Amino acid sequence: MKVAIVGAGWAGMAAAVETASRGADVTVLEATRVLGGRARALAGQLPDGSPLTLDNGQHILIGAYRETLAMMQRVGLNPRDHLLALPLSLPYPDGSGLRTPGWAARWPAPLDALAAIATAKGWSWRDRLALVRTSLGWQRTGFNCAPDLTVAEVCQGLPTRVMQELIEPLCVSALNVPARQASGTVFLRVMRDALFGAGSLGFSASSLLLPRCDLSALFPQAAADWLTKRHGDRVRMRMGSRVTGLRRHASQWVLRFDDREETFDQVIWATAASAAVQAMAQAEDAPEALRAWAALTQGLAFTAITTVYAWG
Repeated sequence: MKVAIVGAGWAGMAAAVETASRGADVTVLEATRVLGGRARALAGQLPDGSPLTLDNGQHILIGAYRETLAMMQRVGLNPRDHLLALPLSLPYPDGSGLRTPGWAARWPAPLDALAAIATAKGWSWRDRLALVRTSLGWQRTGFNCAPDLTVAEVCQGLPTRVMQELIEPLCVSALNVPARQASGTVFLRVMRDALFGAGSLGFSASSLLLPRCDLSALFPQAAADWLTKRHGDRVRMRMGSRVTGLRRHASQWVLRFDDREETFDQVIWATAASAAVQAMAQAEDAPEALRAWAALTQGLAFTAITTVYAWG
């Protein structure tokens, strides 16, 4: 089978590893010349002109992300060498806030989270019990809620301090939007994984995993090297190749890139949603289900994320 993967970000490179491992001939098409997509390295420079490698924004894993850690290990990386594990901690300058005490850092979930809640500085016992009671309620419902509920609605009834010092910062860091707008369904999935999930490779589920290297080296480049070494005869990496056309022909797909067309049995589209919508909406002879998806996804609203780099 001949498969095209559009986009060489983390999703695209993971798809390439899996697809090539199943015996397919794989072509990865990436519009830029840097692997990693939205979680990639950038070439920058200091005010004096010295070169400096930066990350394209802040991206943090947690120990509950077992599949991501397993994929890193699969392409030859040792996550414990490339990630710095820190206990869940949301402290404030005055010393208040939630942090996992050192003596509980290696406890299994949810005991480590319960220890953090029990020792949260500045919180009353009413605050702590309310969060525990609400969390157990989420667990009883399988961390599910009505699809139209926001995080603020899912957390209705929690004390103001818990909302301000835990829920709202966690919501913004995980979903990039405030609690009054963010999806309750997605947030509960994060809470399930972080507070009640199983860790992996010695990391506790709630541990914050900070990269020790740049984001391209953390997985995408290792994946590309692994593909070349293991499946080089069946994998093509086309950097700087932007897909400019997509059409259905019989039971196959025809992609246009580099001023030519090529036919594939299957296409995995692994770009940002905005680029995917544009391509699907303009695809010729596309199935009705694909057109319906594009029409629905065009209604998504996007917000910008700003990263400030400090040097001193």
